[in-house]
Formats: sequence, C-alpha cells, structure tokens
Amino acid sequence: MGKKVTIRDIAKELNVSIATVSRALSGKGKVNPELREKIVRRARELGYTFSGVFPLPQPKRVVVLFPTDAFFWDKVEEGIGDAVRSFAPWGIHFEMYRTQGHNLGEQTAILEKLLHGERIDGLAIVPSDLTRLDYFINAFFIRGTRVVTFNVDAPLSKRVFYVGQHGGEAGRMAGRIFQLLLGNRKGIIYTLTTHKQAPSHVMRWQGLTDFVRERGLPYDVSRVVEVKGEEEAYRVVKEELLKEEGLCGIFVSTAFGNCGVGRALKESGKRGIVVVGNDLAKEWETYLEEGIIDCCLYQYPYLQGFLSLAFLVQHLLFGFTLDAPTFYLPTVPIFSGTSSSQSVQQFERLLSRTLLWEAGRTPQTASVPGGRLP
Repeated sequence: MGKKVTIRDIAKELNVSIATVSRALSGKGKVNPELREKIVRRARELGYTFSGVFPLPQPKRVVVLFPTDAFFWDKVEEGIGDAVRSFAPWGIHFEMYRTQGHNLGEQTAILEKLLHGERIDGLAIVPSDLTRLDYFINAFFIRGTRVVTFNVDAPLSKRVFYVGQHGGEAGRMAGRIFQLLLGNRKGIIYTLTTHKQAPSHVMRWQGLTDFVRERGLPYDVSRVVEVKGEEEAYRVVKEELLKEEGLCGIFVSTAFGNCGVGRALKESGKRGIVVVGNDLAKEWETYLEEGIIDCCLYQYPYLQGFLSLAFLVQHLLFGFTLDAPTFYLPTVPIFSGTSSSQSVQQFERLLSRTLLWEAGRTPQTASVPGGRLP
C-alpha cells in the first residue's frame, strides 16, 4: 500500500499553509473560492481520503427529468434516489421533474421553462425522442450546463455522455434467442410495444429485424402491435395473436406487457410459441420459472438512474470523463432457473455501493473506460 496522503502533503504540493488546506477541505473558515476549488481538486488527484463532505465555493444545481408511473421507472427512480442521497452532502442541490411516460410535449414545456429560468449546472434527462430535443440540449450546452442522457440517447446533440442499454444490440440478442429456440422453423414473430415511437422500443425492434435479415432466418418480424397496458396485452394475445396461423414467437420490447402475455398463454396453452420478454419483476417472474416466458432481457434500470447522476456529479466537480461518450450497460438474458429479480437488483445495489466507495478514495480527473460495463 502507498503512503497515506495527508493535509501536510497537499499544502506542500500547492505551497500554501496547512491551516489553509484544513479550512478548504473542512469547509470551515474563510478561503478564497478559487483557491478552495484548487485545493479540493489537487486533494482528489493525490488520492486524499475525504470525510464524506466535499466543500464547494457554491452549491451546484442539477435537474433530473425522466418518465414515471410504471414499474420500470420505479426502479430507475430508486437508483436516482440513492444517488441523490449519496451526493447531496457534496454540495449538490437536486431537482426532480417527471412526465407521464415518454411524453414529448410535457418534456418540451419543462425544458422551455428551465432554459429561461435560473442557471443550472447539470441536467440528466431521458429524451422522448432521439433528435427532437437536441435544440434544448444544445442551448443548455451553450449556457454552460452539462447534459447527460440515460435510458434513451440523443446522439447528435451536445450531451456529454449517455448511460444505458444499447437498444439495437438488445434486439439482436432477442434474435439470437429466437434462432436458438426456433431454429429454422418458419413463422411469424410479433413485437409488442406500448409506444411505436418510443426510441428504445423502435431500436430493439430494429435490432431484431436486422439480425433476422442478416442471418436469412425464416421469420416474419414485420408485425408490431401497440398495447397500452397488461390487460390490453392479455386481450390482444388471447383474442388476436393466438388466432394467427403461423405464430411462432412474441417479443415484448418493453417492461409493460410481460404479465398480460404470460397470463394469456398460461390460460390458452403455449402451443410451442417462443416468448422473449423485457426486464424482470416478481409480477411475471412466475411465468419465466414455468417456461411460459422463455427468456427476459434485463437492462439494469436501477444502475441507469444511479450511474447517470454519479457520473454527472463527478464530471461537474472533478472533471470526470469517459473514454467514449456512450456507456452501455450489458443486456443480460435471464432464463428460468438462472437468476431472480431479487438477485439482479441486489447486484445493482452492491455495484453502486462499490462505486461510491471508489469515488471517495480515488482521483476522478483521469478518464475511465467508456463503452460497456464488464
């Protein structure tokens, strides 16, 4: 182990008094704001272990804007909430704004108000569209606000980085699973979505269609059905899809619909239909265990919320950067008997605690690998 960094070491590095460094790091006493920030930054670079409070010349204002009112977003919000509680003592003031699902109109109104209001230092957002919010993101960038996207990206904008699933790769993974379980069996694979224009849903479907086309598989994956909830998913599968001659698979491209699909197939009989669901919760875990849903693709919703704020805060305070502007969390295929909703959620929280521990003991001005979480 290396020598523990002390206040004396920092003072010697910067050619200032030990008392000045002590006041700067404790947040007590008068220290020039620029000098305080310089001392805190150098302390981080040297690996100084803080007490848990990071003094700032003035608090940073961070806004978080995301959808709500559904299971998946509850898990995302849990990650956001833990990040807020963890980083608030660092001198960060957080504000939360929520919309009902991927609602472009609501997001536009909120962003318009924020843009013409008081300055904000950071914005974490789940865009409702891949490009139609670029004006706001770029305008915030010009004003000095650093923007990160999570769950859904805005790749052509001036956002600093993106945290979340690679939707196209998730769709391709669904294609691999259908190929594994169906082989060369000819038939129709329906994709169920709650919103045909939701960017992540579109990208998953596109990934599936690309995989099927590239491999020359005998599946018709052109059929996309929009359902607005579990009951509608149940009705559509039972009354319409199961009457379709040649139906061989169902891809649920969202967290909403898994229960409805599972219930319909349990009542009517699975009939050799392969089902690939999305995400995992206790509500439909039984269908996975019984083999009615063959596989669920898990995208770490808690970590999407937690990491987007963790990275943004450390970027604002310490110049934290990624080697790549995209940080793709892995899409994990979960089959019957391989895992449970409780175990994967416990893993997410354990990983977040590990990252917090690292944030408190290591320099964050050096870049870290972007692209994918191992």
